[in-house]
Amino acid sequence: MQGAFQRSQQEPPSGKLVTGRQAYTIEVPGTASAKDLSVVFYRAHEGMSEPYSITVEVTHPDALIRAHYLGRGANFIIAPEDGVEPRRYCGVITHFIKVKKTKDFSLYTFVIEAYIGRLRLTLASRTFQHVTAPQIIEAILLKHGFLGHQYHFRLRRTYPEHAFRMQYQISDFDYIHVVMQQEGIFFYVEQGKYGDEIVFGDDIDHYVYLPELKVPYREKAGLESGVEAVFALQTHAQTVQQSFMVADYNPLKAWERFKDEANIAYEDTTTYGQSYVYGTSHLSQTGAQWEAQLRHEAAIAWQVVYEGESTVLELRPGRILRIDEELADAPSGQVIIEVWHSGGRGKSYQNAYKSIPSDRRFRLKLEEHMWPKVVGSLSARVTSPKKYKYAFVTKDGHYIIRLDLDWDPWNPGGESVPLRLAKPFAGALQTGFHFPAIDGTEAVIQARDGDPNKLYISHFHHTSLQTDLITSQDRWMSRNVLRTQSNNKVRMEDWEGQEHVKVATEYGKSQLTLGHMVNARREERGGGFELRTDDKGSVRAGKGLFLSADLQAKAQGKQLEMSPAMGQLQVSNAQAQGLADAAAVAKAEIAALKAESQWLKDSVAELKQAVMVLSAPGGIALATPDRLSIAAGKDVNVTASTGIGMSALRNVAIAAGDVLSLFAHKLGIKLFAARGKVLIQAQSDAIEMVAAKDMHLTSAEGTLTANAANGVVLGGGGTAYSKVLADDVHMGGAGKLFLHFTEVVLMGPGGLSLPLPKFEQLDVHHDEMFTLSDTVTGRPLVKRPYKIQLADGKIVEGVTGDDGETLLSKADIAQGMKLLSPFKKG
Repeated sequence: MQGAFQRSQQEPPSGKLVTGRQAYTIEVPGTASAKDLSVVFYRAHEGMSEPYSITVEVTHPDALIRAHYLGRGANFIIAPEDGVEPRRYCGVITHFIKVKKTKDFSLYTFVIEAYIGRLRLTLASRTFQHVTAPQIIEAILLKHGFLGHQYHFRLRRTYPEHAFRMQYQISDFDYIHVVMQQEGIFFYVEQGKYGDEIVFGDDIDHYVYLPELKVPYREKAGLESGVEAVFALQTHAQTVQQSFMVADYNPLKAWERFKDEANIAYEDTTTYGQSYVYGTSHLSQTGAQWEAQLRHEAAIAWQVVYEGESTVLELRPGRILRIDEELADAPSGQVIIEVWHSGGRGKSYQNAYKSIPSDRRFRLKLEEHMWPKVVGSLSARVTSPKKYKYAFVTKDGHYIIRLDLDWDPWNPGGESVPLRLAKPFAGALQTGFHFPAIDGTEAVIQARDGDPNKLYISHFHHTSLQTDLITSQDRWMSRNVLRTQSNNKVRMEDWEGQEHVKVATEYGKSQLTLGHMVNARREERGGGFELRTDDKGSVRAGKGLFLSADLQAKAQGKQLEMSPAMGQLQVSNAQAQGLADAAAVAKAEIAALKAESQWLKDSVAELKQAVMVLSAPGGIALATPDRLSIAAGKDVNVTASTGIGMSALRNVAIAAGDVLSLFAHKLGIKLFAARGKVLIQAQSDAIEMVAAKDMHLTSAEGTLTANAANGVVLGGGGTAYSKVLADDVHMGGAGKLFLHFTEVVLMGPGGLSLPLPKFEQLDVHHDEMFTLSDTVTGRPLVKRPYKIQLADGKIVEGVTGDDGETLLSKADIAQGMKLLSPFKKG
């Protein structure tokens, strides 16, 4: 309602002040010419949580200098002559307009606003951390030089501390206004001891009740009656929401979404429906309760609005007004929320106002569509204390950043709250994708729901200081690379004819290269694949390992396709079986080839057991300048379709715990010693040397000696024999004795004593393995894990074999042992 305000502009100003009407004065401290200013007309506006604005038309006998007025503090005073206390506004001139000039005077228009109104001029972006809403408001006021006596807080609610809040591309005043909307705060300006004082409140007891302001309601009454009165009043009521429901999600408490609803006027039957608002930025259930309550309080605050006209000079935002007519919705009076004042030369003062019932908390309308939004993205830098070498990351995997728009001083590593990092994939059970970002990395920041208070890191950018790893330089445009700060990398080259994949780390210069291989200068060094390291290496497969050089073109075969290997093993096994059959006929010892054949079938084929298979169509070579050791817990079978060659520049030693059997099927056995003795001993049994044909014993340069403890017997295929036993020589036979000598000499007794060797024996138990068996059935415990502690404290672990055997011999456990877990009796 601005009827009176509009009419006041239409009435021509008069040059005289009517008795009983107000006098209007402007004071501009420090400007001497201001004493000659004469107010022609003024119109003023005051609103709850708005800076007042007074537009004044003045005349002056001289031309005024803009610099003496614009931006200067100014007092506008309405001083009635009837003894009513004057109204004083202590603001600042924000507009200076020269309207016209005559020979008698110059006409000007000034706009005087509350000091807080100038905060609309300062567009800003900044961040706040670990502060409450009142602290944010106070920080901005202090930044603009407000003193402690120019504002104060009368607040009832305990305000939560916000970890992070961002003012984004919005003026300081508008940001204060947004904070007040979000937190249920309002302010009004009242006259203090030293000028204007901004009062911040949040409840009904923060309205101005004293001195009591009660005036009559008289339609058509006005200044002419000489009595302050309300002379027009309208009631505007509207249907508002019956309740509000709000919900939001807090990533740090991800187990639930916090939802609540509020209805503060549940007895009001004129309300309707429920509004649901998602994304209200609350972080807890308590926060959800407040957000729902705030929204319904704001709706109820504006449900009933009075619009009136009066001559009551005291009307101002926050003031309680009572009239002598009862208002059904405002039994305790009205609280003024907006006033339009007007007056001038020859025109009495009057106003138009808006109010709400004083028993309702005033809340600003939540104009959420007007709140600042982050559209697109913001740039920032990852930070850390003292420039950490590695990522400065929290236990939740979050980062600290400094927004490029933020110029406020912060300690390094404290420029923001920790922000989440968006990833190409992030899943349950710590699945996801995360490359740590180090200090100085440019981060791209976005806002969930567009809310500046809900920032997160969406991705990162290279810069001119931190250049891209893929550029047009050195023909890198065909490479696809993942690389970390220590040069751990995965590189995939797509250049035609040089395709390859390389996984590498600087530690030990360990690398796996698949495909085309180049060095650091991109000089070709091979093709295929290479697994290399300057450090130690191991290849381990718990269920078996197949190493093959057999061709499997274009990867068309199965993983364990080992037909060439199995074919060769089976052929060799068959050949060995044929030789074994021949050896058996010759009564020679034979290998356990049936067990070998069964092992190939049950264990080797398709890696049915944890075996290792090596196969190469062109051969397998083993080379070392040091030792080569081959060990087997059971048999070692070596089979070749042509020959087996063994050479040693020094010694060849072959030892067998039971029998050493050598069998040559066709061309015999040859034992040669170019130097040194050939020594053959049966140290605890006999030696048999049998030949199907001739046997020759020859000493080319020495003596052939035959000696035996129980005699030497020579036979020739008949009954004739010669026997040397102890001191006697026996010769006999059914035939004749022929002596072909030129002379036979008989001499006295003689003798020759030849030494007989003595053999030292050692019983070897290496093949008598300690086995585990069931104490009840006596059956061996097969393929069972065991843990044994020996007498010297040593602990041996393993799995029993096919016969229940362990890795220990009987000699190992001769001094005692203890069976530990994980073995369980079968």
